[in-house]
Amino acid sequence: MVIGRITSGLGNQLFQYAAARHLALKNKTALYLDLSYYLYEYSTDTVRPFKLGQFAVPYKLLQKSPMEYVSKATKLLPNRSLPPIFLFLKEKQFHFDNSVIQARANCITLEGFWQSEAYFRDSADTIRRELTLNSIPSPEFEQYQQLIANTPTPVSIHIRRGDYVNHPEFSKTFGFVGIDYYKQALQELNARHENARLFVFSDDHEWVHQNLALPDDTVFVQNTGPNADVADMMLMSHCRHHIIANSSFSWWGAWLNPNPAKLVISPRQWYKQQPTWNTKDLLPATWLAL
Repeated sequence: MVIGRITSGLGNQLFQYAAARHLALKNKTALYLDLSYYLYEYSTDTVRPFKLGQFAVPYKLLQKSPMEYVSKATKLLPNRSLPPIFLFLKEKQFHFDNSVIQARANCITLEGFWQSEAYFRDSADTIRRELTLNSIPSPEFEQYQQLIANTPTPVSIHIRRGDYVNHPEFSKTFGFVGIDYYKQALQELNARHENARLFVFSDDHEWVHQNLALPDDTVFVQNTGPNADVADMMLMSHCRHHIIANSSFSWWGAWLNPNPAKLVISPRQWYKQQPTWNTKDLLPATWLAL
């Protein structure tokens, strides 16, 4: 079995799920999710609910401590010549660690963020196929979905302010990526795709209206309800090209788009004050970093 510890918001949940799912596939075993993180609140994190249940992904919920499963496995498989019974893999570094995807054991627990496509690239087709919705996530979803489908060149642009501006920990670690990035990204987009239509995904529409000169046909997406974030991400993925923020949320909105010819524009500097975090494996090689 593979146990994936799930934490934080939707983007991080997807990284954690994808890494654990890939490892479960490679080990030909069942995937269990540990949701104990959501029993508590943390001053260093924005409160987010578990959202993977909105997708048709295969997993079982961990009902007991991982050590109870280890004890059971040890009794069932007492032969010491077998591969390791239990591996606890805690993320040691921000950049890709190849030893993680090579792990083989009867029970593997993953704890970390695993923010690199390299942790699940070989299972990308399976993961994209499984990340389909169980139900319509918002009252507005189908209307926006149809509008995007009828637009020749729809482009998602994600502008995240909210906790990146107002939360003391997030504003220090991430910070708003800055207006100059978006202006440069729009220039790059317009140079390559003259007839693009923008679909804005943001938690601060007023700021966008006041600070970015966008075309008159720009669509400001406003999903409502408890799963508005799921709706936003899936609508992003239906666009042809993407301008993302320094956010795992729009990273996934872009990655879930299977189009190999997509243009994904991303900030080069992902973190504001984390010089020791090596982000060289964070962005897929085909994405354009500014």
